[in-house]
Amino acid sequence: MRLLIVEDNEKLSDWLARLLRSENYVVDCVADGEAAVQGVSLENYDLVIVDLGLPGMGGMEVVRHLRARQIQVPILILTAEDALGRRVQGLNVGADDYMTKPFEVEELTARIRALMRRAGKTLRQELRFGPLVFDQNSLLFTIADAPLPLSRREHVILEALIRRAGSTVSKETLLESCYGHGDDVNLSAVEVIVHRLRRKLEHSQISIATLRGLGYVLRQDKP
Repeated sequence: MRLLIVEDNEKLSDWLARLLRSENYVVDCVADGEAAVQGVSLENYDLVIVDLGLPGMGGMEVVRHLRARQIQVPILILTAEDALGRRVQGLNVGADDYMTKPFEVEELTARIRALMRRAGKTLRQELRFGPLVFDQNSLLFTIADAPLPLSRREHVILEALIRRAGSTVSKETLLESCYGHGDDVNLSAVEVIVHRLRRKLEHSQISIATLRGLGYVLRQDKP
């Protein structure tokens, strides 16, 4: 899943991005409100984290602007302002949740998962495709009940495939799911990751088939 952080504190933004990437999210960061509403396509994100104290266009105005454009992505306000009136205002203009700094990491990741569930991103605890299982609460894969060790990018691509199991997923979609908008990569990076995934799925009855010119599809092979 892809997240956007709108935060002008570079150290906090970098730390938060590293934390969330370790949880297998793809994370992009922008440092001001104008960049959030004009410089990126918000429809490509599953959740947006917004700081209120942004330079120029403030966080409250960012939330108001996104909702006025009918962008329904879940929004989590993350700020040092803890006054009740500000929390109420943030929720009233369209934010889905509100956390104050400092915060506990476990609570932040739990709130992100809860927002995903509310938005319909996580309707079931588990996604199953034959012996391959993705637990959407722990964010872990197992195959035949055994843990499946994956790198972060392997995890992101396999998650994208199991969420669309039985359907073809283009290389472009996988590239966008796996890398941030500032990463200098091309489609060959996806091919390398899929090759590594195929090796890890050997002898499991699960394979990743290539449909030339279209992309990849997850398949279950006969025993």
